[in-house]
Amino acid sequence: MMKRLSRIGVILFFMLCGSVANAQETQVVEVYQYHPNYSFWSNWSIGVNGGMTLNIDCNTTYSTIEPSYGLNLFLSKELNYIWDLRLQGTYHKINNGLGQGLSMGVGFTFSIFDAIKINPERLWRLYLLATVGMGVDKNGYTVDNYGNVCYMANTGIGFSYRIAEKWTGSLESSVYLPGDLGKPWDGGFKGYYIYNSVGLAYNFGVTEYDKVRIEQESQLTQENFDALAQERDQAKAELASAKQKERTLQEKVVAIEKQIATEKVTKNDAELAKLKAQIAQMKEEQLTFYALPLSILYSIDQYRVPSGEMRKMKAIAKVMKDNPDYKFTIVGFADYSGTPEYNQKLSLKRAEEVKKVLVNKYGIDADRLEVVGKGQTESFGDVKMSINRRVSFYRVIE
Repeated sequence: MMKRLSRIGVILFFMLCGSVANAQETQVVEVYQYHPNYSFWSNWSIGVNGGMTLNIDCNTTYSTIEPSYGLNLFLSKELNYIWDLRLQGTYHKINNGLGQGLSMGVGFTFSIFDAIKINPERLWRLYLLATVGMGVDKNGYTVDNYGNVCYMANTGIGFSYRIAEKWTGSLESSVYLPGDLGKPWDGGFKGYYIYNSVGLAYNFGVTEYDKVRIEQESQLTQENFDALAQERDQAKAELASAKQKERTLQEKVVAIEKQIATEKVTKNDAELAKLKAQIAQMKEEQLTFYALPLSILYSIDQYRVPSGEMRKMKAIAKVMKDNPDYKFTIVGFADYSGTPEYNQKLSLKRAEEVKKVLVNKYGIDADRLEVVGKGQTESFGDVKMSINRRVSFYRVIE
C-alpha cells in the first residue's frame, strides 16, 4: 500500500511539473556570465518534504524492512550554481509507529549537471546531498544508549524543478545512518533508514542591497565605458563651444552697451529702446547655460546619491566654492524602464536629492541651485543604457 501511494505521489509531481512548464513557455531567467558574489542574506530557501521511510533493522538475526513515514524541514543557502549549504531537521516515525527518530544536521548539495556545464536558465537540477549531525534514536539502534543521543550521517540523491519564480518542487531518496554516541567504535551503525520524499521549497531571493550592488557591477562593461568616454568627449566639446558662445555673447553685449551709452548722450530714446530690446532677445535666444563635464549615475529606480558618486559631488562643491558667483541648474534624467509619468517624478527626485547633499553636506547656498526633471524626454546614446539614469549640472549665465 505504501509503495503504491508513493508511486502515485511521484506521478502527480511530474504531472504538476509538466503543466507548470507549459504555462511558463516565455519565462525569463536573469543570466549572469559569472555567479554574483552575493552577501550572506541572499538566496536562502526554506522547504519541507515528506514521504515514506523504510526501517532496516540490522540488530535482529534477520534484517527487517518496515515502512513508515518521515518529515524533513530544511534551510538552504545557494553558494554558487553548483553548491548549496543545507541545514535540516528530520523526524521519522519508525517500526510501524513503535519508535521514532529526531535529528539535526548540516551539509551540502552538489548539482551534477551544473558541475559539468553551468546553465543558469536550467529549470531542473539533479543533485547529490550529504549531511552529518546528531539526534535522538528511540528505535534501539543505539544499543548501549537506548533512546539517548546518537550521531547521524545522511546521503542521497535528489531531483528538483523550479515550478514558479520562487517555488521549487523536489524528489529525494536518501539513507540515514544513526550510530551509538556512547561507543561509536563498538559495532558502529546498527541499522539505517531509507527515506523517499516529495517536497516543496520557497526561495527568498536576493536582498535589495545585493540587487543594487549587482546592478552597479553589471554596468562595468566595455560598452558602458565606451559610452562614458564618448559622453566625456562630447561634454568637453560642448563646454568649449558653450564658452566660445558665451564670450561671443558677452562681446556683443559689451558692444551694444557702448552703443547704449552713446545713445544716452545723444538722447535718442527710440534707438536706446531698440538696443535694450536687442540685448533682452539675445539673452533669451542665445545659449544661457553650459554643462559641467560631470554627471551623477544611478541604478534602476534609485534616486539617492550612490556612495560611489560622492567623489563627484565633492568636486562639484569645490567648483562652486572656488567660484562663489556661479549658479547652477541641476537636471535629472531617467531611462525608459518605467512609465513617462513615473520617470518624470523620479528624475526630479534625483535632482532634488543632489541639491540637498550640496546644501546640507557641503554648505552651498540653496539660492545658487535650481532643480529640473527631464524624465525620459532626453536620452544619451541607447535609451536602455545606464548613462540615461543621471543628474547633470549646467551653469546659468545671467
